[in-house]
Amino acid sequence: MKEDPLELDTRRMIYDIIESSPGIHFREISRRLDIPMGVVEYHINYMLKRDMIVARKEGRYKRYYTEGKIGSNEKKVLAFLRKDAPRAIIMHLMLNPGARHRDLKRELGISGSTLSFHLKKMLRKDVIREEEEGGHKRFHVVDPETVSRTLIIYKRSFMDDLVDSFTDTWMEMEF
Repeated sequence: MKEDPLELDTRRMIYDIIESSPGIHFREISRRLDIPMGVVEYHINYMLKRDMIVARKEGRYKRYYTEGKIGSNEKKVLAFLRKDAPRAIIMHLMLNPGARHRDLKRELGISGSTLSFHLKKMLRKDVIREEEEGGHKRFHVVDPETVSRTLIIYKRSFMDDLVDSFTDTWMEMEF
């Protein structure tokens, strides 16, 4: 009789949170499920060895995804959407394509240096693009369809009123 790798309740809960919140990182899993980090680590290693989940190093975090359930573009986008400042920048650009640095700074209340830091990272990863227009740099989301679809599909995993408001607005615009 073959063993069910998700037979244990704890492992099933960890798998389920990775599936419902792709791109979640280790400490967030432990915090959300209120499971000690050592237990989370044991079950993650078990699932990694059996190719049930994959880990992807993104910046300071190792992020987890269920195997074969999410494409590379979505993983790239989710890595930024999982962080507050980049998520706010991306959502603002989705609703205000072509915003300038000073517009983003003013609207989001982010310092210029912090904003520049996040914009540069997103430009390098091709999540946003920059256009020169009238002597000003304007920013756009490279793949708005992937971003909007990802936000809508995983809306509940963000636990963010801004995402709720964005997805409601976006769906009204689309339909």
